[in-house]
Amino acid sequence: GRALIVTRTYRRAHAHTMVTTQATKMSLERSVAHKGVSSSRVSAAGRLRQRGAQRAQSQRRGQGWQGSSLEKRSLVQFRVRSSEAEKETETAPVEVKEEEAKKEELPPLPESFVPVCNESEVPKGTRKELTVDGKTVLVFWYRNQLRCIEAKSTAEAFYSEGFKVAKFTQDYGIICPTTESVFSIVDGSILDWYPNNPVLSKLTPKDTCRPIEIYEVAARDGVVYVNPVGSLENWVPSSGLRNDFTMPGQAVFTKGGSDSSVENNNVYGVEPKMYLQGTDPSSPVNLDAETAEMGAGGLAASNLSPGTVIAGIVAVGIVAVVGTGVCFFYENYIGLALFWLVGISGVGYTIQKLTNFGDGDSTNKM
Repeated sequence: GRALIVTRTYRRAHAHTMVTTQATKMSLERSVAHKGVSSSRVSAAGRLRQRGAQRAQSQRRGQGWQGSSLEKRSLVQFRVRSSEAEKETETAPVEVKEEEAKKEELPPLPESFVPVCNESEVPKGTRKELTVDGKTVLVFWYRNQLRCIEAKSTAEAFYSEGFKVAKFTQDYGIICPTTESVFSIVDGSILDWYPNNPVLSKLTPKDTCRPIEIYEVAARDGVVYVNPVGSLENWVPSSGLRNDFTMPGQAVFTKGGSDSSVENNNVYGVEPKMYLQGTDPSSPVNLDAETAEMGAGGLAASNLSPGTVIAGIVAVGIVAVVGTGVCFFYENYIGLALFWLVGISGVGYTIQKLTNFGDGDSTNKM
């Protein structure tokens, strides 16, 4: 009976040890797979638990534990897996992809590119206006890519603020602040012309405005480079409606009057020809030739100095004031009327002789 009790006790202890070993193995593997516990700590904890189980079994049996072949095989497999997991854990942080460590080497830029500013001067979300080869350009970021366009809208006045505060669209467009027309920042074409003003869109068709110029831009070693040769280098208007466009970098100097816009791109420069009646609208008035045709009187008027005119006006004013005051002092109203009549007639005659005014009128010819 005592032998039977010992045998049953040994079998129960042996079964309990196997269950404990398998549970320990499964819990450790689950911890490695899901909790990311390091392999060294897992191995140490597993060994401590195995030793504790061995001591408990030895105390029950009163002798050292030898273990069955199945338990030994399971223990060996667990140690092999633990060692492999430990190697993977140790080598994983060390392995870094070479592609992430090495930056891609960009090709060199052509000689036509010129440095304009540091890349730090154009952070994302800002715009920088620069002058490159006499052209005013605007550099900015759009969808993580550097862009460079003509700084001012060709649909608005020259002295406007331009695209510096303009809004972007979702389809690579920029809105003119004045006319709300939309230009493409890819090729400079007009995407939408006067969307909120159908009257002006008909009076000034899209062909009266040229596209904006686009420039190639790139960053190298923290420096921004721009190619001043823009997209309109060989551009030709597709319509014959208007050909007098001012290209970027061209300066226009005028004397005022008709066609005096600083640039001919915007629709405000589309003006009718102004000319004197009887002259040729296509040729400006030649003041020298007109003066020569007027004769000696015209030459006298053209050579009349401003100082002489001012002095004459002051003298006439003094005489008029003094004469009027004398007539009022003596209460001679008839003399006052004669004084003003003679004075006005004399001034008119003098002016007519100096300017030769009315000599070309047929009513003055006898």
